[in-house]
Amino acid sequence: MNQVNQVVKLHLRNKMASWTIPWIIIGANFFINLLIALSLDVGESINTGAIASIFIYTFVAGTITIKETFPFALGLSIRRKDYFFGTAVTAIIVNVSSALGLAILSVIEEATNGWWVRLHLFKLQFLNDLSLIGTLGIYLIILLHMYFLGFAISSLHRRFGSASMYIFFTCLLLIGTVGSYIFTHFGLWGGLLDWIVHSYMDIFWWMVPLVVVYLVAAYSLLRRATI
Repeated sequence: MNQVNQVVKLHLRNKMASWTIPWIIIGANFFINLLIALSLDVGESINTGAIASIFIYTFVAGTITIKETFPFALGLSIRRKDYFFGTAVTAIIVNVSSALGLAILSVIEEATNGWWVRLHLFKLQFLNDLSLIGTLGIYLIILLHMYFLGFAISSLHRRFGSASMYIFFTCLLLIGTVGSYIFTHFGLWGGLLDWIVHSYMDIFWWMVPLVVVYLVAAYSLLRRATI
């Protein structure tokens, strides 16, 4: 347990990467979109997908975590198992705080009718019916999904090296190409988009077991990974 705490402290020491940079990015997005909203005619509203920037950053953070800390942690005689659990605990702490921040800002945005200029950045339109807790849960699921997806991919690289990345992304490309051909050939795109529009809440919930899959995969890979 002491080594798990040691890993958590190791990660949280870098507050710039955990909190400062992602909120600087989303803050910059907010002010740019605020200036655009101020320039619009009265009555016009602006819906932006800029909130995606923090989800993308979280994915990138997951991919670089191992490179930045894994060799150093093992150099301190920390066991791989403790490194994994310490990293998972840290990811939960950081992403709960980020999800809470996004959810609170979405409530303020809704209460002020889009920051008094009809700017919709933190509150996604299709989540309008959700409470603060519901919004917090959805944002947390997306953040954890993005982080541990990146973490699992990085674990694969750490275990098998660069060749594994070529094989992994080539397989993804082939699957995407074949899938795209099948959907185009049989005219299934319309049905897929209709299903996404009507089942987006189910998609969010399906991210939860995917997070478990990523964690199991990352743990299995890191147990045999070399420095």
